[in-house]
Amino acid sequence: MSFLNKVSRRTVMAGQAALAGLAALPSIASARVASTGAGLAPATTLAPRWDTATAEELAPFVGERFRVKTQAHGTLVLKLVAVTASASGDDRPAAIRRREGVVAIFDSPDIAPLVADGEGVHRVHHPRIGSADLYMAAAPRQNGGSYIEVVLN
Repeated sequence: MSFLNKVSRRTVMAGQAALAGLAALPSIASARVASTGAGLAPATTLAPRWDTATAEELAPFVGERFRVKTQAHGTLVLKLVAVTASASGDDRPAAIRRREGVVAIFDSPDIAPLVADGEGVHRVHHPRIGSADLYMAAAPRQNGGSYIEVVLN
């Protein structure tokens, strides 16, 4: 009896399901291998950078905490709650490295001092994205209260 005669429909279906699951995994092409003097380092996923990140690249960080260092209030912890693309179209100067505008919304019990200040430039840090001085402003919520908005142009 040949191998093909021993394969059941259930086996074929299980194989197709396994292949579909593999296709849904993140592509290895999105990883990079850094070269070191001792050989190759393990593959790591590239983290976005503040100066070039798109909304799609920042979306995986929604729900994560960011440290915000202020002169007046010390270090505060804010949670990224939403990221959206901001279309600027042909108005975007050619010299700007960013491919699209991004609006990042932060919330936290710690935002009260930032809301009271209204707006300002503060040092924002995330372990994977790094640090940057970003302009932050209080923005009203539809149901009352405020959140902190960062517009990356």
